[in-house]
Amino acid sequence: MRNSKSGNRTRHFPGDKKPGKSLSKDKLSYETKLSKYQGQMRWMVIEKPTGSILCASTFEDKARELAAFQNKHKQWVHSSGIVKFLTLGKI
Repeated sequence: MRNSKSGNRTRHFPGDKKPGKSLSKDKLSYETKLSKYQGQMRWMVIEKPTGSILCASTFEDKARELAAFQNKHKQWVHSSGIVKFLTLGKI
């Protein structure tokens, strides 16, 4: 009879990296903010908690529409936020 503690376990050795944590749906959110971007006043859609800028629009309606869509569907949760090459930068 096998001891239940000696079952299938993952062995960790010194120097091994820990697996990354993915964000939960509760922690990832998108908001709009009026800011000066490239010399003009723009509405920016910002991802929280990563601080990535998704878009910078001159119209508030387009920015709010994108933020509402992302808050509803949250399609970037599994990759811990939107990927870096699709953003305009970070705050």
